[in-house]
Amino acid sequence: MTISFSGLASGLDTSSWVEALVSTKQQKITSLQTDLSKTKTKKNTLTETRTVFTNFRNSLEKITDKKFGGVFDLFNQTTASSSNADVFTATAGTGAVKQDYQIAVQQLATYSKATSKEAASAVADDSTVLTSLGFTKGNFAVYVDGVKTKINIEEDNTLGDLRSQLEAAGVDFSIDASGVVTIASADPSKELHVGSTTDSTNFAAIVGLKHNEDGTYSSTNSLFKANLSTVLTAEDSGFREAITQGSFTIGNATFNITDTTTLSSLITQINNSAEAQATAYWDDTTGKLNLISKKEGASYINIEAGTSNFTDVMGLTTTDRDGEGNIISSKMYTDTQELGKNALFTINGTSMVSTSNTVTSDVSRINGVTLTLNKVSSEEDGESTLKVAQDTSSLVSAVKDFIDAYNNTVDKIDEVTATGADFQRESALTSFKSTIRSYANGANTYNGGIYKLLSDIGISTGDANGNNLSTDTQTLQFDEEKFLNALEENPESVEAILGDENGILNQMENAVEQMLKSVSGFFDVKTTTLDSEITKTETRIKNQQEKVSAYQTQLEKKFSNMELLISQMQQNYSSFLTSS
Repeated sequence: MTISFSGLASGLDTSSWVEALVSTKQQKITSLQTDLSKTKTKKNTLTETRTVFTNFRNSLEKITDKKFGGVFDLFNQTTASSSNADVFTATAGTGAVKQDYQIAVQQLATYSKATSKEAASAVADDSTVLTSLGFTKGNFAVYVDGVKTKINIEEDNTLGDLRSQLEAAGVDFSIDASGVVTIASADPSKELHVGSTTDSTNFAAIVGLKHNEDGTYSSTNSLFKANLSTVLTAEDSGFREAITQGSFTIGNATFNITDTTTLSSLITQINNSAEAQATAYWDDTTGKLNLISKKEGASYINIEAGTSNFTDVMGLTTTDRDGEGNIISSKMYTDTQELGKNALFTINGTSMVSTSNTVTSDVSRINGVTLTLNKVSSEEDGESTLKVAQDTSSLVSAVKDFIDAYNNTVDKIDEVTATGADFQRESALTSFKSTIRSYANGANTYNGGIYKLLSDIGISTGDANGNNLSTDTQTLQFDEEKFLNALEENPESVEAILGDENGILNQMENAVEQMLKSVSGFFDVKTTTLDSEITKTETRIKNQQEKVSAYQTQLEKKFSNMELLISQMQQNYSSFLTSS
């Protein structure tokens, strides 16, 4: 401790004296701080050890929790496999019974489809803007008897503008009632050719131009006014009949059309609705709305007219209304719906029908197994085998975790109870180690099965051999092949020795639970004791520091008074000499 004064009057190094005297008192604080550090280190070691014990308990519970059943019962987990995954795949859940089944698929389930009875859109005419039909800005060439004319398409051009340019080039352009385009030379004696390698618009691709034997061109795609960006209720929407605001129903979902609803936004609403049970898309080439069911099977897509005439205009329903627009009668067009098919298959020769290619146990009568039908069985495929067997992977993994946790626990106990360690010869820990070792190596007398020892099922200390003449009786090893063989030969006995209430692992779990028990368990009791020691030592350090500070202050005051007294004496003596 540094002192900030010295003997200015006396010439003595009083600061060193104070420092030496205080240092003697400080040694006790240093000793207490060392004790505190050791206790805190001991508590950290205890916390680390508790974590190892907790992990050990968790590893045991993975196996002993079979008593709760379901996913907790690793002994009764099953797996389902297919001998021909191209035909079907399978998953097993709770309740699946170990057995083989022969399966053949005669027909897959398909989806129902509803299509507008006729084109819902009006055919494009001279007022239709070309870009609304999907045409891009650019140009294409027409040749009449080899004479080239470049036809330009601008963003605001209409079909009428296109017609005018073609006619000026000596080419006739017409569109019939079904939207089919015909392009021909105005003079039949002159040869017409449409398109060149320098074309920069997609005109030919959009209309799907086909060169006919008579020299004319016709489109394979029809041109319709309505498109995805169309506002449904707009006067220029392009539908064959004006669409009114209001509601309609698809599946169990009701949709509303407002004065801002576009065809695109409405289709998005339908496709995002689980209740609609269908997806929708607009076919520009036919001017029709298409609905496809989300559920497989031979079932109609439910479509109901509402306060809007949308489903009528789309050609999906027909409705009679009174003068105020109220429904008098309405029906769905069933002839515009192509019903899906049900899945047809056989299980062990018994014919089955499913509305879905995902076949649950209530249909197949195979408890706990879900089948996914992928294709019709060919003659070459014949019957494919479904094998429901025990799923050993989770159990093997849990046993490996238990062995690792057991070995970590034994190693940790040895570490912390060794000579000079924080819990040297701690009886609770060494006794626990002896207990679990006795369980690991002892016979399970409560088990009525053929297996009595863990070593009977591949869990044991290492065996001596030519390369290893000593065995480690402290830690466990796992012979997975022996374990699986035991599980195959007598699964009930393996389950009894590991997972039953009186099984070996339950006995270990009870032992570790006592150590981890709240309040009265070893770790809580020890933690409370160490916390108390830490608190007491910290208090003693604080009190001792206060005493040392007071002692230092006292010394500094005494030496300061001494220096003051010496200074006064020196002043008196000097005055005496001066006055003589």
